[in-house]
Amino acid sequence: MLFPKIVIDFLQKSKYTEIVEVGDNLESVLKYINYNIKSNLSLESMAKLSGYSVWHFCEKFKSFTGTTFTHYVRNRKMQLAAMEIIKGRKIIDIAMEFGYDSPGGFNKAFMTYFRCMPTEFKKDELKYRKEYERRCEQMYKLSDRCAFLREKVVNEKVLQQKIRGQYMYHYLKGYYDVAPENRNNAVCLASSIKGAVLGTPPIIIDGEIIVGYNFADDGIVTTLDETFFFDRFNHSDEFDDFKNIFFPAGGNGLTEQNFMAYLEDSELTDEQKKFICDSMTGSSDRFMYPYKAHNSHPSDKLNDIEKTMFDEMASTGYLITHNHSVLDYKKVIELGFEGILAQVKAHRAKNEPLSQEQTELYDALQIVCEAGLGIGEKYALHASELAKSAEGARKNELELIAKVCKNVPAKPATSFIEAVQSLWFAHIINTYEDGINANSIGRLDQILYPYYKADLEKGVITKEQAFEIICLLWLKLYRDYDVQQATLAGRDSDGNTLVNDLTYMMLDATEALDFIRCISVRYDQNTDKEFMKRALEVVGHVGKGVPFFFNDDVMIKSLENFGVLHEDATNYAAIGCIETVIPGKSNPHAVSTRCNLLKALEYTLADGESMLNPGKKAGLKTGNIESFKSYADFEKAVFEQIKYIIDVGCKGTALSVEDSAKNFPLPYKSLLTEGCVENGKDFNNHGAKYDFYQVMLLAIPNLADSLAAIKKLVFEEKRYTLKQVVEFLKNDWQDEAIRLDFVNKSPKFGNDIDYVDNIAVKIMDFCCDFIPQLSEKYGIQFHPQPFTYLWMVDHGARTAATPDGRHCGEVIAYSVSPMQGRDFNGFTALLNSLAKFPTTKTPGTTSAIVEVDPLLFTDKNIGVFADIMYSASKNGLCNVQYNTIDADTLIDAQKNPDKHRNHAVRVSGFSQKFYLLDKKLQDHIICRTKHKYL
Repeated sequence: MLFPKIVIDFLQKSKYTEIVEVGDNLESVLKYINYNIKSNLSLESMAKLSGYSVWHFCEKFKSFTGTTFTHYVRNRKMQLAAMEIIKGRKIIDIAMEFGYDSPGGFNKAFMTYFRCMPTEFKKDELKYRKEYERRCEQMYKLSDRCAFLREKVVNEKVLQQKIRGQYMYHYLKGYYDVAPENRNNAVCLASSIKGAVLGTPPIIIDGEIIVGYNFADDGIVTTLDETFFFDRFNHSDEFDDFKNIFFPAGGNGLTEQNFMAYLEDSELTDEQKKFICDSMTGSSDRFMYPYKAHNSHPSDKLNDIEKTMFDEMASTGYLITHNHSVLDYKKVIELGFEGILAQVKAHRAKNEPLSQEQTELYDALQIVCEAGLGIGEKYALHASELAKSAEGARKNELELIAKVCKNVPAKPATSFIEAVQSLWFAHIINTYEDGINANSIGRLDQILYPYYKADLEKGVITKEQAFEIICLLWLKLYRDYDVQQATLAGRDSDGNTLVNDLTYMMLDATEALDFIRCISVRYDQNTDKEFMKRALEVVGHVGKGVPFFFNDDVMIKSLENFGVLHEDATNYAAIGCIETVIPGKSNPHAVSTRCNLLKALEYTLADGESMLNPGKKAGLKTGNIESFKSYADFEKAVFEQIKYIIDVGCKGTALSVEDSAKNFPLPYKSLLTEGCVENGKDFNNHGAKYDFYQVMLLAIPNLADSLAAIKKLVFEEKRYTLKQVVEFLKNDWQDEAIRLDFVNKSPKFGNDIDYVDNIAVKIMDFCCDFIPQLSEKYGIQFHPQPFTYLWMVDHGARTAATPDGRHCGEVIAYSVSPMQGRDFNGFTALLNSLAKFPTTKTPGTTSAIVEVDPLLFTDKNIGVFADIMYSASKNGLCNVQYNTIDADTLIDAQKNPDKHRNHAVRVSGFSQKFYLLDKKLQDHIICRTKHKYL
């Protein structure tokens, strides 16, 4: 709670700057902290000054003050800053005095504690002080353990160089443990996973309780293809280093010298390093997964026009075979790998006699089960060894770790901490199969709640201890770029809203840790408003675009409309960015087919030719532009082009299916996905209960804006002819005055204007009704998914200028969000536009990012935001994500990245530190409308 002013005055005037012999009295420590409050006071430095170990200091400090060291210091800074604000000092001066580089950073920190801007606090001090004290009594506090580990995880990354090559070596070693005559794709991969799981050294960081180090970004061994190397390492802290070593400019890459340079400072032996180099660069018995590499690309089977459409990214169809999953982690927690292995053996016997495919898969499943059986034992032995030399509380903790890991994940979990530990081990193994990236968690609060509730009722855990365990799991999942999605809340098959203590704890943990943790919230019209307000508060307080929101009322209907059973549809979760999946029951083949619908307009205007490559055939011949006598005729031609674009994309995906089934088995995913074990069919060979392929529909807002401009300015007002429009586009809007006519004198999507919104709705309706026809045509089920991921940049780069005023090569709109800068009519109007889409036809979800100025997204407005969301959701709003940062801060972050290294923004279904984005993406985000009005 806030100190009385007389105490603050005393501490501010104190000149006490040295730590004396503390003993059992920490008064001198508090004096030192308060006198040096504007300095960088770390937990480690204060423990050292007081003569205690970090953990002993934490115990004594909390016993003396009733709070953690970290929480005390942060609170004191904001309390003293609040007093300076009341005195009337300039915000910028206070910010600099307390160590902030900009007023924006200080404002964010101030809002974190007082839930208002500094200027608001000055106007109504008493109200916000009382609100602060009330909230402090309700919210869980971040423990010193978690604060200490957060610093290690986020900033230090001390292990990266030392552990290089460990995963790579043991993965390769596992492969070579398979006799050449027994090698097939499934068994080779399973043995490699087992080698990595059991062979990599156990690492327990001081202070950890949830253990298990994830080596999955340590090395790339699944293919020698450069593209996949980059995909696996993309967004990792080692990416640039790795890229420069293995693929130097003008160099050949992948030489023994390259590998030895990469592994130079690792703790591998010289013999182990040489083994890696020989395996990866040798000319004979060279390791490559898949063991039988694919020999073709879908574009090889397309005609010339279709190949041009692939080249121009009008259509792109292939398969995402890796790292897009939500597995049945609940199965691991409830049965353990002993129980799962028993199921594998039972189904194997039931399916006798086995085909070759079934034999290979069941062999592989047993191997990955063995990995699951051994990972806990490995950590149990290491923890027991560490406990021998530990003292006090840490010795007890290490003994607890050993006890937990001795049981899970081999056996069923019997407590909350065992359930969390079992899930984390199960997740590690999943990422060892095919990388971290978008391998996601599922409905985490629902999976863990029975164990939390049982422990609470038995009195073996407190709510504070459970909160710390959640924070520790969040720290394990942390990455600079994180799409390991966890889904919270939502309803069950009976329509009951599922919000529990853990749901709130996970929101609190996200706010307390203040870093990117990819979580989404499910809600419907019956969801308690207080919960929605709390979720929206986290958006505003953390300011990193999390959590984001899914409307159950439309998502469940949409999945059911595409054949998902009700009880399964109600259990949907988000995967990676915003893709939907049925946990442990589906293979979504997310982001496999991409269709740039804006190219349909380009091909119509050029009568089946490319504007980027004049004279080159692309799309359909739909008639000379002079043949279109009405807007209806023109629109009909555009829609014919849309059909062809989607068909070509789906054709490319369908052509990739056979190759995927043969060459990309995923035994661990098969183990934890319903249908695969039962039938002996691999996850990537239609083994999952639900096997569907998501079709991305790009540039709907741009196409709607463009068609609205042609309808209004050409056919209704007759200000221009189609022939003139074509010339404007070919010359890339050489006359800026004319371009501004098309920008400003026709309505734009996102402003609740039916004229253009109805066109956008018609486009999506048309696509969603057409896609099921392609499911019948190609024999696989396609799901509409209006989503762009980051490809709005790439597809925009290969799209000519368009009638919405967009320049040639300029980025297209993100998913169904308005083209950046075109939504001017306020937050409510934007949500109303989004709600008009036929969202019950888009089981892949309809994604939108909404930018809100932090001055608007404050606690006093949170209730209004919730009401607007409920209203829009009732009308059909599906998925929405929020950015709460102002353009000026982003511009400064672009110019001075070192000052803003912790600023993160919602990019494209995921959040990322702004300084890590390339300039094109930064510019795109800066140009998005930052709504200042409701």
